[in-house]
Amino acid sequence: MTQGKLRRKSAFPDAMGEAHWSSIKVAADALGVPSVRLRRIIERHAVRAADGSVEAYFDGIYARKLGRLWRVHLGEKWQQ
Repeated sequence: MTQGKLRRKSAFPDAMGEAHWSSIKVAADALGVPSVRLRRIIERHAVRAADGSVEAYFDGIYARKLGRLWRVHLGEKWQQ
């Protein structure tokens, strides 16, 4: 049994390779929320994927941890 959060297959669609990734601050500004709030929400939804990366997916927002920083992709409904 693994300790901590369960590993799962990545929630990111295969087409995400061409997606525009931004920092938490830029994404929070686009959403109109404080960056601390967005970071905490992302961390609450974070799980370790089967490939060992840490990622979060919720409400059309994708986030992936690269080193110590989060990179965020806002889904189509947030980009209008």
